[in-house]
Amino acid sequence: MKIIDIFSGAGGLSLGFKQANFQIVLSIELEKVYCETYKHNNPKSACLNEDITKINCEEMANRYLNNKEIDGIIGGPPCQGYSSVGNRNINDPRNTLIFYFIKWVDFFQPEFYVMENVPGILSMNKGGVVKKIKKIYQDINYSCQIEKARALDHGVPQKRKRVFFIGFRGNSKIIKLQKENGKNSHLVKDAISDILDIPPFRKSCRDEMTMEYISPPKTNYQKYLRRNSRKLSNHFAPNHGKVVRERISHIKQGENHASLPKEFKLKSGYSNIYGRLHLDRPADTITGNCGCISAPGRFIHPIQDRAISVREAARLQSFPDDYMFKGNLNQKYKQVGNAVPPLMAFSLAKAIREMF
Repeated sequence: MKIIDIFSGAGGLSLGFKQANFQIVLSIELEKVYCETYKHNNPKSACLNEDITKINCEEMANRYLNNKEIDGIIGGPPCQGYSSVGNRNINDPRNTLIFYFIKWVDFFQPEFYVMENVPGILSMNKGGVVKKIKKIYQDINYSCQIEKARALDHGVPQKRKRVFFIGFRGNSKIIKLQKENGKNSHLVKDAISDILDIPPFRKSCRDEMTMEYISPPKTNYQKYLRRNSRKLSNHFAPNHGKVVRERISHIKQGENHASLPKEFKLKSGYSNIYGRLHLDRPADTITGNCGCISAPGRFIHPIQDRAISVREAARLQSFPDDYMFKGNLNQKYKQVGNAVPPLMAFSLAKAIREMF
């Protein structure tokens, strides 16, 4: 089945659908470095570094799709305007990008669509935003199922929550996401125990810099991560100064800034900064700031006194080790944290596949 990925980012949603045997024939992404990452990992797919608000659907169909029939459209319109971390501004221009997504669905008339967003969208304008979205889909003859999902229920060692708008043309099919047995929930150690003692590169982050694995995979999850990889890549992390390293050293697994001795506490900032991951728990949400230990969240390595590396963050997001992220260090982290976890996307894609 042929699909288009709009607002493709670094390609997490696409990867999950590829794993379920969908073919991505076209992706569109505004951020240049995200597009570079997408192209590197999806060489057989056309990836356009374009502004969706300035693209003509008919021109795209003629130029890149040769008027092929499109079976599905997927994507994650930027969600900062709906995020509980942001200002939740109904007038945020980024919020209108959702309606450009719907415009593409209306033009191509695919069998289905999947639109990903943050849970905050459900309460935006007291539910008015969701009501408006459902009405527009109804007007163009599509159903609109809203599925709230936890990454942890779909094989990802992370507490991330997302909302998916799912619809089918001309009918009200309902998909059912299959959750993993709770006893099999993945933990941080399931993702990184085989590379736990490998220090990352800290002074440079060139793509050709790789490391040898020092042990075989220790879990089935690690076997999945390493199945197409012979060396450890993108294992880059910030080079912290002495004061920061000393502050980190006083934080135990599962603790954060609030646990620090008084003399090491910062005078201002969020209370949930400087959070250290716990090996025997799932990770908290991996965000675009996952390389910054002073950002809200839990991004300190479980046993080393540093931020998690780009590769460690990618593993906690369920990206395989052969998936490469382009750009500078901050851009790599941002791409990882803003992505839909591929295994989460795979679970959704598999459920849709079973409908046909």
